[in-house]
Amino acid sequence: MRSKISMTMIATLLSLCASGGEQAFGQCILTNPSFEIGGQGGAVFGGWNQFGAVGSVNDSYHGSVAARVTGPDYGGWDVSAYWQSQDCQAGERWEITGHVRHPSSSPLTGQNIALVNIEWRDALGDLIDYDTFTIADTSSPLDEYIDFSLLSTAAPTGTLEARLLLGVLQSPDDLPSDVHFDEVTFYSTTPPTIDDLQWSDFPGGRTLEFAGRIWRVKGPGYYGPGPSNFCHLPDCVWVDGEGRLHLSIKLQGSTWTSTEVVLDQALGYGDYIFTTKGAIDLLDIHAVLGLFIWQYGPCWDPSYLWWNPYNEIDVEISRWGDPGRDVAQFVVQPYDWGGNISRFDASFGSEELSSYAFNWLPDHLEFRSWRGGSADESPENMIHEWTYTGAHIPRPEQPRVHLNLWQYGGAPATEQEVIFDDFAFMPADGYTGIVNEPAAPSPFEPAARLYPAMPNPFNPRTTIRYALLRDGIVDISVYDVSGAHVRTLVNDFVVAGEHETDWNGRNGGGKRMASGVYLCRLQTGDVTQAQRMVLVE
Repeated sequence: MRSKISMTMIATLLSLCASGGEQAFGQCILTNPSFEIGGQGGAVFGGWNQFGAVGSVNDSYHGSVAARVTGPDYGGWDVSAYWQSQDCQAGERWEITGHVRHPSSSPLTGQNIALVNIEWRDALGDLIDYDTFTIADTSSPLDEYIDFSLLSTAAPTGTLEARLLLGVLQSPDDLPSDVHFDEVTFYSTTPPTIDDLQWSDFPGGRTLEFAGRIWRVKGPGYYGPGPSNFCHLPDCVWVDGEGRLHLSIKLQGSTWTSTEVVLDQALGYGDYIFTTKGAIDLLDIHAVLGLFIWQYGPCWDPSYLWWNPYNEIDVEISRWGDPGRDVAQFVVQPYDWGGNISRFDASFGSEELSSYAFNWLPDHLEFRSWRGGSADESPENMIHEWTYTGAHIPRPEQPRVHLNLWQYGGAPATEQEVIFDDFAFMPADGYTGIVNEPAAPSPFEPAARLYPAMPNPFNPRTTIRYALLRDGIVDISVYDVSGAHVRTLVNDFVVAGEHETDWNGRNGGGKRMASGVYLCRLQTGDVTQAQRMVLVE
């Protein structure tokens, strides 16, 4: 007769295994979420706690390493897991995403399952309540990563810590199973959400169009890097009649101002190519030109920089205050980690085009620089190349392209200006595991998905895409930040597949809404998802 186990028993096992007799204090951001950095003192991975039979594997979804969790062979129901804690307040809900696989060499069998557990704990670290999700079982495909996307219940009264566990539940009647986890996220849905935080440095609401894409202009105000006083006005940053983007460092009265723009859309894996015009090697030694991807996090803490929490890679043009220094560098953050920087020198004519690129792929980065535009890449035009295979490859969460020109270590001798001739992006469709076609549905995927509105911020119209795994009644409505209903966009029976609808910034009566933040909410069956939209003047 086979043994049975209840969800209560699962939670009890996980709670007992993860307690360890010590309180685990929360933090503000999930550490080392793609398991690339090894741990010390018996820990397999930096930042992760562990219990049971755990290790690492090279069959990864992202980077070169994934977490292995093996069902413990102790003769009874038991659990192995990795876990971390986050600071949490009562009422918060958490969104968890990641990738999981079980190998044919030691698959999930019988009653063995892969679990994600979210535990609500009090000030003493004691368990208050829990959510448990089965993310893989014997029906899951072998030897391939499947996505999971989960939403917790609200944290109960008394919660000060949300604990995330990635585990395997081992049955006493079945052989031990292996499960691999990779590239996990764990974000609170309480405002400001991780989506909201991407725009905190852009209060002016100005956008511009360059290279066929929408960019948001940073400022006004003091922000990093520097920190600098960022100007968002048209005489500081603009697109000329030939479609070229101009960034500047200018003296406004007695204050030096810097400039930055960010691409409205996160593009993910692919080849990013930036083309400039002019002698950028002649920038003042106190000016820095940055071409990079970056993602704002829920907090800033220098002690977290060892694992590249903000998904940053850079092309930087600057002599960093030293006139004898090479003018350019390719960087994977953290820059001071051995092997994460490659410097080079070059000079250019006043009308010359030069291009800088990074091909961002799941397991490596290919940096290049050459003379000419994006179509002129060739061995004879190449200035510098560098391939990076280290531990800090960005994760495809939502890092966006940023272009900035800012001052470093003092004011420049004169005002500075840089001209961008073009930006091009080629998605990594042909790379293994990166495809535009939707994957086959998994029983653990959500029944519906609401994608971010595009463009966002927008004026006058934005497009809202959504996908359904099965036919059903769908309601998509817009609400203001107070929760008041603005307009219903969809309320109908919709067949499975990908769909889209538009919002023109007006309410149900046709009245133009004021600029600000609005919430787009999708409801179908037992699925509710929401995305924020910003309407600008």
